[in-house]
Amino acid sequence: MLDRGIDRVPVSRPGMVSRFVTALVRLILPVVALCSAFLAAFCLRDEPAPEFGFLASIDPLLDPSDWLNWGILLLPLVFFILNLTSRRYGAALALTAALLAWLFIGGAVVWGLREGLIADFERQIAPYALAASFVGAMALGQLVNILFFDWLRGIPWWKAPFLAAFLGGTAFAVAFNTRPALVWDAQLGGRLLVEAAIQFSWALAQLLPTYLLRRTVRPLPGFGGA
Repeated sequence: MLDRGIDRVPVSRPGMVSRFVTALVRLILPVVALCSAFLAAFCLRDEPAPEFGFLASIDPLLDPSDWLNWGILLLPLVFFILNLTSRRYGAALALTAALLAWLFIGGAVVWGLREGLIADFERQIAPYALAASFVGAMALGQLVNILFFDWLRGIPWWKAPFLAAFLGGTAFAVAFNTRPALVWDAQLGGRLLVEAAIQFSWALAQLLPTYLLRRTVRPLPGFGGA
């Protein structure tokens, strides 16, 4: 009754093309960041991390001197990027960003092989079985990260980024290090403990930049705060 005599202006919703273009624009930064994190980890895969040799004094099984490198230490950055993407845009776009990053990386490798920039994949990149195990384990870790962040986001704000990063990173470490090609022994158990500690430390450390970026990276309407 109060609206009598007032002409209502219909609200137009964005069309499919507009929503598609908006999604593409939103994906640019997360995809570039994910690809950069993977590239940095790959470039540092031959850089040893002797700073962690003290673990051998605690228990010889924890000695990481023959496998730990800065590429492994930098790899959890992927989960920090996914956390920020999930916070801002939600699980669907974060999952899309992860998929597109893999497609771009795969496309770059295929292009490099075709153009002769990569003469021998197994020698310059990794053995095929190892590369497949890495991709599968990391894809699993990313999926776990995104799902847990979406499930836990809310109050307290730190729960979602911390547990998502830790569980996603641990899922990757377990899946990659328990592949059939490896021998399951006490040494493998020690390596899993060290990698779990790395993931826990990363998950804890990334809470500081996450907190500092909370005012900048705000959730879009429709997504709960985290």
